[in-house]
Amino acid sequence: MSMTGNKISIKLTHQGVLVTLLFGLIITFGLIEPVFFRPSVLLDVMAIMGDVGVMALGMTYIITTSGVDLSVGYNQQLSAVVFGMVYLSTRNLALAIAAALLCGTVLGFFNGLIVAKTKIPPLVTTLATMYLFRGISMILAGSMTYSGFPQGFRLFFTYRLFGVLPIQFIYFTAVFLILDSLYSYGALGRNLKGMGFNEESVHFSGVKIQKIKIGIYTLLGLLCGFAALMYLGRLSVAKTSIGDWINFQVITAVLLGGTSINGGVGSIRGTFIAILIIGVLKKGYTLMSLSGNIFNFTLGTILILSLIVFAVTEERKNVVSSKIRKTNIPTRV
Repeated sequence: MSMTGNKISIKLTHQGVLVTLLFGLIITFGLIEPVFFRPSVLLDVMAIMGDVGVMALGMTYIITTSGVDLSVGYNQQLSAVVFGMVYLSTRNLALAIAAALLCGTVLGFFNGLIVAKTKIPPLVTTLATMYLFRGISMILAGSMTYSGFPQGFRLFFTYRLFGVLPIQFIYFTAVFLILDSLYSYGALGRNLKGMGFNEESVHFSGVKIQKIKIGIYTLLGLLCGFAALMYLGRLSVAKTSIGDWINFQVITAVLLGGTSINGGVGSIRGTFIAILIIGVLKKGYTLMSLSGNIFNFTLGTILILSLIVFAVTEERKNVVSSKIRKTNIPTRV
């Protein structure tokens, strides 16, 4: 089988494992808490993870290039605070929505500009902006909370089609379909993977990698602003604790979904399934009255295992590649 064929087989196998894990968790939680099998409860998984999901899809683009954005949770937080401040001061819902989306986009563009125009690693850049965004939100809001948003706004992000299917899942799926089509079938996906493998060679092939970097960080920023609206529509309170642990959940979903932390390999579809897995865990633990600390411990374990699996996989790939190169070396007669 060709190398391309091998890669396809690996991806399908990984996604198959994720689907098996997803259904295994659903059955396990359903046997422990039979209420979990109720459609309204099971589908609630899609509602509680919608905002994290759209950010994880955007993060997949970035990690594929061997980058990362540690500031997503606090971008969402600051965008939510801006929405609350603008709405409560103007009572103009359209203006508040535009302000939240603009805030997220500008913060993402700021990250992308630094990453693209300097040699500062994305990890260091976004670690700094993570605290910057959190600091700004604390200065603006402090311990204040913003609530009292109109019913129409909440309904736009909490409506259930046919009384059961959360509209958050519709938004999540729409973002998935758009990003997956660009990632799987367009030149963008090939360029992102190429940048993760060898950015310099992609640059010399004529691809404008700086524009791509600015673009994908800006896109993620826009998705953070939209995620803030999804969060506020569901919980109706903007406060400075929104961003806590969000970065952790987003990055775990991307790595669990099959995207390599070293770049060059990624899967939007895997991220989609991984978000559902994390949502099932979160909902199941809630029904079992387990604390958030146990949920975070579980995610931490998943993250470590994902990193170990990738490390082993990469080592095996290198061994196979080395054997292939030695086999193809012509011998002198």
